[in-house]
Amino acid sequence: MKTLFIGDLHLKAHLILPLVDNIISEHNIKRVIFLGDYVDLHGQNQNVSLYAKDLICLFSWKKKHEQNGLEVINLVGNHDVYYLLGQPAPFSVKNLELFFAVQNLLESLHLQIAYQLDDYLISHAGYNFLFDPEPWHFELITEEHEEKLETFAYAIGPMRGGGDLAGSPLWADFREIELAPNENYPKQIVGHTPKKSINISKNVIGVDTFSLYLDKQNDYQFIGNGDLLIYDEGDFEVISTGWASAETLKQLPKLLT
Repeated sequence: MKTLFIGDLHLKAHLILPLVDNIISEHNIKRVIFLGDYVDLHGQNQNVSLYAKDLICLFSWKKKHEQNGLEVINLVGNHDVYYLLGQPAPFSVKNLELFFAVQNLLESLHLQIAYQLDDYLISHAGYNFLFDPEPWHFELITEEHEEKLETFAYAIGPMRGGGDLAGSPLWADFREIELAPNENYPKQIVGHTPKKSINISKNVIGVDTFSLYLDKQNDYQFIGNGDLLIYDEGDFEVISTGWASAETLKQLPKLLT
């Protein structure tokens, strides 16, 4: 079954999902796996309308495609988890009413920690030597998982500014998976750590290619080129989307208003 992996959206569903639709159609995609971090964009945590319209866009997209037979898997990211727990983080939306509305929308996506696809373990940030997947990681997150989920939310390693030895599968930096790998799961696909492009030559593949940063003039600039990854019966294909373009930068102000 042809599977498409999509890295961190961070409130850019309106711009990214049309690119995804083209690839689904052109490549006969049957399964889509989102690797989490649907919310929070640098400099936008007081932009109420952006959170509302972007998450509704994502929810509607998923519902439409599932009705048409596409399998859609939504993994949870480190930004998403604080909404699920009802515990605002410094980067969360500031409006509390919207915060809990975001919580409801994220719950409606039916999130889970991880997904196993043949030899590849898929999660938001990856499993290093401190963490092994457990059965509940592959189940839909419910209230009964809250205590365990809280542990994941606050297990942050020094490479991400935390005090733990290494980060959880929601927080692990890509370098942790490389330097302190989980020997039982050498092959992984992760988001979380921004990448300029997708490199399929190594066992751990990072697909977070849609990230932006704010420059000194407070303008958004690209980190990655917007590559997407397709998997089909043991083979990978990297697909260019044209994301890192002047046209995308032109559309951004419309998205943010």
